[in-house]
Amino acid sequence: MSTTHRTDVAIVGAGIAGLSLATRLKQENPSANVTLVGPEDLRPQRISTWIDSRNTVPAFVESCIDKRWGTWRFRDTFGNVYAQHADTTHYAAINGKRLKEQLEEYAKLLGIQRIKESCDSVARTSTGYQFIFKDQRAVSTQLVDTRPPAIPSTTIKQQFVGRIIRCDNPHGHTTPQLMDFTARPIANDGLTFVYTLPLSDHDLLIEATTFSPTLYAQADYEACIRQWIENHLAPNNAWKDIETESGILPMGPVEPADGALARCGIAGGSSRASTGYAWHGTQRQVAKLAKAFALGDDLTTEQVYSYRARFMDALFLRVLQHQPEAIYQLFMVMAKRLPGDTLAHFLCDEDGWRPCLRTILTAPKWPFIRALWRA
Repeated sequence: MSTTHRTDVAIVGAGIAGLSLATRLKQENPSANVTLVGPEDLRPQRISTWIDSRNTVPAFVESCIDKRWGTWRFRDTFGNVYAQHADTTHYAAINGKRLKEQLEEYAKLLGIQRIKESCDSVARTSTGYQFIFKDQRAVSTQLVDTRPPAIPSTTIKQQFVGRIIRCDNPHGHTTPQLMDFTARPIANDGLTFVYTLPLSDHDLLIEATTFSPTLYAQADYEACIRQWIENHLAPNNAWKDIETESGILPMGPVEPADGALARCGIAGGSSRASTGYAWHGTQRQVAKLAKAFALGDDLTTEQVYSYRARFMDALFLRVLQHQPEAIYQLFMVMAKRLPGDTLAHFLCDEDGWRPCLRTILTAPKWPFIRALWRA
């Protein structure tokens, strides 16, 4: 086995986190030798996130946004609907597969060394790192691992199955529904809800989601989606599947592929424990790592959520574990009483203490006080 590659920084894992980090590093440090290691990720992927309408979005991201909305809705278990409107925040649906394809093209344009093989092992050396792929060896001065982590059985999980359907006639849904609690129950030890996005007049994303420590069968989620379609789509409106996606987001501790390496993405804590929204966390990690690299600092795993957010998330998860009904009540109170911008800022850990305090004032108190005693 001979050395075939030398590089200043290697990024292991070529999903959205790896691609985002590699291109940002190279863009801001054109003379650096950047290597991205890992097979192309061609899976369908839908990224739903919050975007400040006052800020410019990078062109390659903007071109992948299927739709934006300034209004969204929640539906409680009785079928009552609560709408929220935001003045400055948009809820956006990003086509993740198209984004990955564009980032791959951008990486090629920037001259990033691309190794489309799985990394078999990484070892620390006296001068940096050695990594092995397909019986070849490469060395790098710095290295960041963006591979997905394992999720322990005890960690609460956000599990989902989503289907995009295309209807023969307009489906009549015009506003995202972030949580519909009239959904057919899946989790008996957590929450179940359906999430819907009207991607066009004829295309509709329907996603069944659970917050639970238990992993449930895909068939349970499919049954939940079918029932939602039966209840909310006109019976004479024929439709067909055009895309399916499934996934699991950790709502708590994870097990990275190698805990000794600098990490970015979900293994590095980009997914907020109580809400997900890993896109925000990943982009913050990428910005911090790019700045550290430009300054010549060692690259390390970056904490991107504030202490207040992590403290509130810990309480949220204790309540979810012991009193899932109280978390349902929390979401409903937030839907009824918080302005849309405040909700978005709270979920994304933005705008300091203000959205946190407004959320605390609206939230049911006793479940969280009891959770404090369990700490």
